[in-house]
Amino acid sequence: PSGAGKTTLVNLLPRFLEPTSGTLVLDGHALADWNVAALRRQFALVSQDVVLFNDTVAANVSLGTSADGDAADRERIRAALASANLLEFAESLPNGLDTVVGHNASEFSGGQRQRLAIARAIFKDAPILILDEATSALDSESERLVQQALGRLMKGRTSIVVAHRLSTIER
Repeated sequence: PSGAGKTTLVNLLPRFLEPTSGTLVLDGHALADWNVAALRRQFALVSQDVVLFNDTVAANVSLGTSADGDAADRERIRAALASANLLEFAESLPNGLDTVVGHNASEFSGGQRQRLAIARAIFKDAPILILDEATSALDSESERLVQQALGRLMKGRTSIVVAHRLSTIER
């Protein structure tokens, strides 16, 4: 139910919050013993509150790690966008992947913003995926596209899914 602590739990795992009591353990090691940067590299997070930067589509996917324009990185960005069902849209923008999305990509639909966040998680390729209400604010067509992308993203990794919609968790 709402207020049960689901989002709090997923914020404790990458140490966005610290527990007030008790110990959380990952791979047999207390989270408090992990180097925070090393711990956070283990997680990719897609939440209902997508944060996007006033930068290019490519930089938002790669979080700036591929700013040098390396062809292999550029292909990884394209592959991540394709897996997130967003490549065709991104390529249709005025400057393609080099289009600046503006403040929090406010001109994008909710589904496009979610799929951009999914492309970011695909690009990161972390072993643990956290989905926190990732489809809660979407219409049915956007949800279908996001669900397809999430299905590809969850393959081969530990996935923690927080959702109220049965359709989000049934697979």
